Amino acid sequence: MLWLREIDALGSCERHYIVEAELGSEILIPGLVTYPEPGSAQRLRIITFEPDSTGLYKYILRFRCPQRPVPEGEAVPPEFLQEGTSKGYVFPDGPIGELAALLSLRLQARFFLLSTSLRNGGEHDDVVQKTEHAPLRGRYGRHVDRVIFTVTDKNTTQLAPFLDKIRSIPAKHHLEIAVAADHYARALRMVGVDEEMVFVRLVSAVEKVMGKHPGDPLADKLLEVDGLTREEIGELKTTLQARRSGARFVAFLEKYSAGFFDAEPREPAHIQVKPETLGAVAKAIYRARSGYLHAGDPMYLSAIFPGSPQWHSDPSVGRTWQNRSFTQEQKLPCADFFHRLVRHCLLARIDELAAENAVAAATLEPRRQADA
Repeated sequence: MLWLREIDALGSCERHYIVEAELGSEILIPGLVTYPEPGSAQRLRIITFEPDSTGLYKYILRFRCPQRPVPEGEAVPPEFLQEGTSKGYVFPDGPIGELAALLSLRLQARFFLLSTSLRNGGEHDDVVQKTEHAPLRGRYGRHVDRVIFTVTDKNTTQLAPFLDKIRSIPAKHHLEIAVAADHYARALRMVGVDEEMVFVRLVSAVEKVMGKHPGDPLADKLLEVDGLTREEIGELKTTLQARRSGARFVAFLEKYSAGFFDAEPREPAHIQVKPETLGAVAKAIYRARSGYLHAGDPMYLSAIFPGSPQWHSDPSVGRTWQNRSFTQEQKLPCADFFHRLVRHCLLARIDELAAENAVAAATLEPRRQADA
C-alpha cells in the first residue's frame, strides 16, 4: 500500500515533509494513535470535543513522508524510473485516502476529508500549502442509519493493531483490500445522500475481494472456438467473467458471514435475514445493483425504523410505487444491515489472508534456519 511504501522509505531518506489532514466525523471517537512504534510516521487524534455548526467533530492525521532527492542532470537513477502495467497499483486519493478508508472500515464510522496541509517538516514546521475540501453530506442521525451514527466503544487506538494486520498481508493483496475499504467508506458517506449508491458501493467492495469462481465448463468450451481474434477472446473472457460474478458474490457473503448471525434475531421471518435466506437476499441485492447500473431501474429499499435497531428489513411484503409493482423477493434489506454484513465479511477475509501468511512464514522458517 502507498502508506506502507512511505513508511518503509523514511529510513533511507535524510529529510521528510509532513502531510496534515483534517478529518470530520458525526460521532466523537476518542483516543490517540501513533504508528508505527517506534518511529511514529503517522499520528491520529481528535482535536474537538464538541460538534461544529455542521455537526462534525474534527480529527488531525499527521503523516511523515520521505523527501526523495530530485536527480540532477539528464541521467535519471533507476530508482526514479517507474514501469507501469495494466494491473499496476493505483489509488487516486494517495496514502491519506488509504488510511482514511481503513480507519472507516475498522471503526465502522464515516470520515470526511476537510483539508490537507503540507508542512516542510523542518525545525519551524511551517505550512507551505493548504487545500480545503467541501465534502458532500446529506441527512444524518439515527433516523437515517442506526449504526454509524451511534456512539459505542469505538476508539482510534483500535487502528494500530489493524494496520499491523494489514501490513502482514502479502503485497499482492494490498490493492484489493485498499480499494474494497475505499468502496466501503464511500458507501457510508452516501448514507443520507443516495441510498441506492450505498448498495452499489457495497457490492463493489465485495466484488474487489471475492476472487475468481472456480471452474466454468461453458467458458472453457467457448474459449476453444477456432477463428477468434485476440480482441474477441478478450471480450469473451470479460463477458464470461460477468456471467459468474453474481454466483461469486453470493458465495463470498455466505462463506465469510460465518459468525455474523450468531447474535442476530431470527424472527419475524419476513423481517430478519438468516443464514438460510442469505443466498436469496444476496441475489436480490446483486440483481438490483445490476438493474440500477445497466437499465436505470429503481431499487425496492427497506425503510429504517430507528426504534427497532435489530430489524434487518421493513415489514412490507411487496410494494406498488406509482405504476410499478415490486414483489417481496425484490425487497432489499436496510442499508445499515447490509453495510454491517459487508464489513464483517471484509474483516473476515483480511483475517484469513493474515492467518495464511503467518502459516506460510512459519513453514518457511525451519528451512531458513537449515540453510543458515
